[in-house]
This record gives sequence, structure tokens and C-alpha cells, in this order.
Amino acid sequence: MLSNLHERIPQYIRVHKKDFLAFSIAIAFAIVFSVFSILQYYSLGTSAFDLGLNAQELYSFIHTGSFYTSLMGENALAQHFTLFKFIEVPLYYLFPSPITLMIFEDIFIALAGYIVYLISITLLKDHIKSTKILFLVSIGFLLSYEFSPFSESLVSFPFHNMAFLPFFFLLAFYAFLVERRILHIISIIFIISLHANFVYIVGVLLLYEFLFLHTYRGKKINTWFVRNTNSRRLASVSIFILAIVLLYGYILLTGIIKLRIAGISSFSILPTTGETGTPAGSPIGLILLLLEKPGEFISIINTNHGEKLFFINLLLKSNLYLTLFSPMSLILSIPYMLYAIPSSYASYYQLGYQYFAMVLGAIYISAIMGAYNLMRLGKYIYRRSKQPSLKLQRILSYKPERTGIAIVCILIVLVLAISLPYGILAPLELEQTSHGSLMNDINKEIPCGSATYLINISGHLPKNSYILTENTLMPYFSNDLHVYVSPYTPGYYKNLSKYQYIIIQTNSFWATYGGNYSLQNIVTDGLTNGNYTIIDSYVPANIMILENTHEMHAYVKN
Repeated sequence: MLSNLHERIPQYIRVHKKDFLAFSIAIAFAIVFSVFSILQYYSLGTSAFDLGLNAQELYSFIHTGSFYTSLMGENALAQHFTLFKFIEVPLYYLFPSPITLMIFEDIFIALAGYIVYLISITLLKDHIKSTKILFLVSIGFLLSYEFSPFSESLVSFPFHNMAFLPFFFLLAFYAFLVERRILHIISIIFIISLHANFVYIVGVLLLYEFLFLHTYRGKKINTWFVRNTNSRRLASVSIFILAIVLLYGYILLTGIIKLRIAGISSFSILPTTGETGTPAGSPIGLILLLLEKPGEFISIINTNHGEKLFFINLLLKSNLYLTLFSPMSLILSIPYMLYAIPSSYASYYQLGYQYFAMVLGAIYISAIMGAYNLMRLGKYIYRRSKQPSLKLQRILSYKPERTGIAIVCILIVLVLAISLPYGILAPLELEQTSHGSLMNDINKEIPCGSATYLINISGHLPKNSYILTENTLMPYFSNDLHVYVSPYTPGYYKNLSKYQYIIIQTNSFWATYGGNYSLQNIVTDGLTNGNYTIIDSYVPANIMILENTHEMHAYVKN
């Protein structure tokens, strides 16, 4: 059976060489993104939230069997019920470094672009008969995704499990299109494993797929479990309702488990979405707010309205507003819009954060469907027109494939020109600064060797030492069960005597954050009162290691 593999494999590659090229492009971006993440890590461009937090959770589970994190002071599952962590545990066991998580995430972010390519090929082949043009259009969507400021925002934000969502979201829809039912179910399971509240996203995706089955293109697809028979509509409705019931049951169950983990006995039958900066804690609460207090609802919608409009416009124009040609597909964006737009928390609609993962897959499905509908509309108008203009006939009749390739190339260049000024691959002078947060700048002046110094220090401090440090330095000490962070650890300043070591970068923003309880004030008071003494430092980066005077001689210098 395996004797002729040396013939079959090259033949398979020849037949699928275009797919291999698209996959290679996605892999190339995965490498670029990974290199960026490594440089980001070694330029002190990471943070306790969420890279250090997730790394410490995994380290804690490997050594204690619990996802307890000292940064939050509780089991992380009590806050975010993320079963996907169990997938990451063996990977972190083999390679126990925050860089492992960053690269693992980058691979999935980049490979989601390949799924975009596959969806484009699957849908647009109905209208594009030229294999060259179809391939070029699909590559265009792939490049649009990879260069998108929203994709690169996921890379820029050091790590978050939410960043895996676009891959599984797109994979679920692709599996639906090609009738891979098992793959479709597995993809949905992975989506809700990333966060229990993602059942809302899955519910809307299933609703869209159910509606899609009754569209012109959807009639070519068999339902999830039955063939195209007279019972098709009843079966699809029944399966959709059953899926929604199971999803709602899941979120109720996870709510109970989270409360049990946190040691809380109360329970609500209306699960919250957990958004920040809005008085409504759930979609139902948002609707009730609109009905009961419309003035308050409008007020909060109006908060940061400029940034919200900029975000929505950039989201649409980065794919040439193709999403507007598929109105039904816009329902895929509803979970994110209900989560972010009614909020006053600006990070939900600024570049450089992870929240766009909730809408990224939806936008690319909508854009491809918009292209599909636009082509269908164009064909309809052309066929219904009794006398197409002579000039148009000449253009279409003279080497149509070459003309189509030229048009597609122009559109690809236009999309990239729109996206480049906002991504991590953009020249620094083109980075967008007037709206949202700047992405992490890997070229900022951080002396070489800073991260290496911190990694060496973390390896030489006694195991299970109680350490207090700041936001950007915490990931280098995440493989420690007792590292606490200014300003995020609740009450970190209330019992300073317990910390055996304090690690600070004295000229950083985070060292001065927190007013009277800033790490800089804590260090100054500790040195003045003789409670701490400096035992080591890295002068080029203004990093100091302080030891509790009652814990002297515990540190082994490198």
C-alpha cells in the first residue's frame, strides 16, 4: 500500500500545486509573525496580561494540577472558562516558555488566512470559470487577511486564547460549505472551548448557516446530517433548535462550574457576556436598557463615537466594502457589535488588542459572500440588458482572462495600500496614531540583553520565591508560582514584607503607575527604611533586583 508513495506524493502535489502555494504563503506569514513575537519578547514588549497570566496558569497546572494564578489570586477557570488550556498544557510541558505560546498562537492566526483562501475557492468557483483568475482572487483574500490591521492586532497583542477564534470560526463555516459534518462539529467544540461565552458566536454562526441553506448558493449544500430530501427543511430546523438548546445548556453548566470553583453558591439563569464599560451584563440586559432607559443607552453608544466610527469604517474598507453586498452575512458580526459598540471601554474598538478576533472571521466570510453576490448581480444585469454597450462587449471579448487578471491585481494592490499603514509590517512613519493604541514597536530603544538578563535572573532565584514585579517584566518570571504584579494583582501592596524579591525597571511607565502604591514608591520606601537592598542591576535598561533584608543570601548571582 505504501510502496508507491514516491510516485503518489509528487503527483498529488502537482494536482494541488496552487493550494500548496497558498498554504506556503500562510506558513511564510506564520514565520514572519513568529519572528515578530520573538523580537517583541526580547524587547520587553510583552505584558502580564495576558501572556504572563496564561504562562503562569499552565506552569501552575503542570506542577499543582490547578490553573491557579497568583496574579489574580484564584483559579483562572473561575474567571474565564477556557477548556482550550488543556490543549496547551502538553505543549507548555515540552517547551515551558512564554515564547511557545506566542508562536503557537501566531501559527493559528496565519493559517486562518489559508481557510479564507479555501472558502473563496469554494464559493467563487460558481462565477469565475478561469482557474487563474479564481486562484488570484482567492490569493487576494488571503493576502488581505494576512496584511489586515485586525489580524496583525492579534499578533501585536502578545497572547490571548481569543486569537485562535478566527481559525476555528472560518474552519467551521468551510466545513459546512463542503459538507464535512464531523469537522464542522469539532470546529464548533473548539470555538466554545476557547471561552464559554463564545456560545453566542456559535449560535449566530449556526443561525447564519441555517439561513444560508435557503439561499441561491445554499441549495447546493445538503443539511448537516441528512441528504437533500423532502424532509430537508424540517431536519435543518430541528437540528438548529437542538444545537441552540445544547449551547444554552453548556453556558449554564459552565456558569455553575465557575461559581463552584470560585466558592460562590449563587446562580443566575441569565448568563452574562462579561463586557466592560456597559451597564448591561447580557444581550437581554442590553435590550431591557434600551426599552427602559433609552437616554442612557444612547449616551453610552455615543461614548467614544469617533473611535467607533473609525473602527467600523476601517473594518469595512479594508475589504473594499464588499461586506455591504451581503447583508445577511452581517448577522455574523452581531455578537461582537453587541459586546463592543455599547461599551465605553475603548480597547474594544482600538488597534493593538485581541478583541477583533470575535469579528475577524465574520468579516471575511461576509466579504467573500459580498464578492459572490456582486458577481451574480453583474451577470444578471449583463444578461438582462438587451443591448450591452459596444465598448463593454469589446473589453469582455478581447482576452477576458488577461483583463480579469489585471483588474484583480489592481484590487489586491488597493486593499494592501489601505491595510499596510495600520499593521506590524508597516514602516514606522506610516503607523496610525490618531485613533486607538499604537501596536508594540519592536524598534523602541530597549538595550540588547534586557530580556536575557531577566530570564537568567528568573532561573537563579530560589524556586517558589515570593516576587513582586511590574506588568512588562512579569512574563519573564511566569514560571514561578508566587510572582505578583503591580498594578494588577489585587491588594499587592497590603503585605509588602512577604515579598522576598522586588524587580523593577525604574524608568518604565508601569513602575510609576498606581500613585502612592506604585512600584517605584514601594522601592523608594523600602530602600529608605532599610527593608530592601539592591543585590543586582542591569544598568543599560534601568532594571534593579532588590532583596528583602530578612531574606539575605538567598540569591545566587549568575
